[in-house]
Amino acid sequence: MSEQERILSLVREADLYRSQGLLSESKGKYSQALALIEGDEKLARRDSLVAAVQKKIRKVDETLAEVKAIPKIPDLSPELRNLIKKSFSFSRTREVASMEGALALARFGQYEEAINEFQGLLKQDLLPIVTARHILTCYLSLNLPYAAIAQFKDWGSSQKLRREDLRYVRDFLEECLKKADFRGHLPSLLGEEPHRSSKVTGDDSLDISAIRIQFTEGAFSGEVLETDVISQLGSLVSVHIPARRGDLAGALRIGKRLDRIQCYSSITFFMARGIVSRKSMVEIGPRQGDYVIDVTIEGEE
Repeated sequence: MSEQERILSLVREADLYRSQGLLSESKGKYSQALALIEGDEKLARRDSLVAAVQKKIRKVDETLAEVKAIPKIPDLSPELRNLIKKSFSFSRTREVASMEGALALARFGQYEEAINEFQGLLKQDLLPIVTARHILTCYLSLNLPYAAIAQFKDWGSSQKLRREDLRYVRDFLEECLKKADFRGHLPSLLGEEPHRSSKVTGDDSLDISAIRIQFTEGAFSGEVLETDVISQLGSLVSVHIPARRGDLAGALRIGKRLDRIQCYSSITFFMARGIVSRKSMVEIGPRQGDYVIDVTIEGEE
């Protein structure tokens, strides 16, 4: 492999890591490529290549800074969360009061409870576009774009939103992702041309087949959860937790940060951090009652 091919390979690998949310690994590969470029004075277009890679590194640094700036989710008791809902529910109409209570929970950083409230309102077909936008906003407030996209895909496949409603919601989500400079792709609506691309990950994406979570704090400190990945969307992986481990599922609150995750793929394994991004319960089928937990994988620094 020539020096130029080696540099190109490193940049491609760094781009792949970046697309998967593995920011520290991405920065490391970019830095290796930059060192090779700067060390080869005979390389064609050397100055422009240096500038291009340095720009990529700055973008990764900006994203890392944004991730670190996300405030820690306050852990409030169920009693206090109920008090928040009641204190900010002013309407005499039960449905509107529920909407006000859910919005209050979101304002206080109680995103898991807020999402559950909004999901309940969505099942009642109460202002579906507004309710769906609030759910997506909760995920985006936690800087979890893949969780928002996964939620949109679920609505499309389950037909919980009408086609016209889906179109409005997709436009809202796409605009939010553009503002956040997110470079993934939104799924298309059935029978329509996709927005940008119908696939979120390409054939060269880093497939994670299993994860091993080591708990480092709280009631489960020292415990290890090793489980297969049942699906993956970009850096978002989904795993099952048996119904009998409801205590563990309850502790994995949306927004909770996991400091030590070992990720396995068909070709390698690596250590990472993660954040609990979505949570749901299987309602039908042989795994009814089990939990599905989505975790966004972040590179370990």
